[in-house]
Amino acid sequence: MHGGHYTLSVAKKTIIVVEDDTLTARLVADVLVTSGHAVECVDSIGQARHLAKTLQPAAMLVDVQLGTESGLDLMEGLAGNPKTAAIPVIAMTALDEPQEGAALERVGAIALLEKPFSAAEIVAVVTAVIDAGAK
Repeated sequence: MHGGHYTLSVAKKTIIVVEDDTLTARLVADVLVTSGHAVECVDSIGQARHLAKTLQPAAMLVDVQLGTESGLDLMEGLAGNPKTAAIPVIAMTALDEPQEGAALERVGAIALLEKPFSAAEIVAVVTAVIDAGAK
């Protein structure tokens, strides 16, 4: 096209990170932003529920242990709400207990990132989850 111009825009996927540890939240957010996503970080279940309903993110990364709150409660609430049930949830945890895996499956977590995790693991899991949901 002579004399014209056009813009290519890549639609960013919004990811919500629910993590009460500031350093972990910042690490995860930095990795996701670098890989081309828009990221919202929150540290409580109430904030996460509100954002999930309003933003309809491509995925959520949820810490299982949120201080005095439980990420499992958040995941269960999201799965039980028609407005948020379709949002894929990736659980983040440092615990490695058999009953935790069963609990995560019960509340609808579709993937697990075990702490400590690497930047490459974050990108690989989030990409796989988003790609699976896009089909």
